[in-house]
Amino acid sequence: MAAEDPDQPLKDKLRSILEEGGGGSVVAFIQGHPEREQRRKLYTLARLSFPDRKSADRRFDDLIRVARAGIVEGLRQAELARARGDTDEARECIDFANRLSYNLSADLAECWPGDEAPRERRHFESGLRAAYDCIVWRQELGKPPERRAMAHWAAGMHQLSLGNHIEALCDFEAAFGLALQGAVAAGGAAGAAGDQRPEAFVKANGDFGVILYFGYAGTARHLLGDASGTRQFEQARAAFAGTLKAPRDKQAAEDAEFGLDQLRWVERKFMGAGAATAR
Repeated sequence: MAAEDPDQPLKDKLRSILEEGGGGSVVAFIQGHPEREQRRKLYTLARLSFPDRKSADRRFDDLIRVARAGIVEGLRQAELARARGDTDEARECIDFANRLSYNLSADLAECWPGDEAPRERRHFESGLRAAYDCIVWRQELGKPPERRAMAHWAAGMHQLSLGNHIEALCDFEAAFGLALQGAVAAGGAAGAAGDQRPEAFVKANGDFGVILYFGYAGTARHLLGDASGTRQFEQARAAFAGTLKAPRDKQAAEDAEFGLDQLRWVERKFMGAGAATAR
């Protein structure tokens, strides 16, 4: 039997406020709490009160409103902490804003298998802005390469949706390079048969981020009319498929299945017959 979630009453309260009064009411409720730590906690929980990716009505505008209010609150608290000379709390507050911003960007991205919720251009623009904020904050916070890679991937995803294929390629390539840097530094990556070319690291049981971002970069190249993009995408897909056939462990199999599903979804949306024209 699963342990009871002590935060469930708060999640239910936030969900009720959202349903009755929208995102503005959620923000007002959170800002009404005097304790700064509690406000941060409530903004984190608020995301969980929104419909999940299986819902057709994701309430993206409300999601943006609440997340942005939380980000502003986090940055305000960081400034106050700096004024008190509390650098540790200032850093924690910036990281809080970073997490809210990344989750907002990811939630707005149209890359999740089964997520058919309609999105408007303003949603992609908001997601792009959130991703670029993350890029800055993760650099400022000294996050490891794989965490910085995630922010570049999110930016690339929104550039792809906006039809900015050159910009998308640049972000996906940056994500790939950072993921490769992190994997090599961690000692968990090696090229096939001693081959040290970057693409040689895209192989069965290779690093998840390295394979995924390589595939996304292939998508952008394909949309730019570069025939190598299709080969690049297929190499990434084959790497995940190879992992599923002979995974090194359970986690590798789960990651490969997730990555393969995501690449298939993006292929259907962006690389399928007529997809580019439709966009």
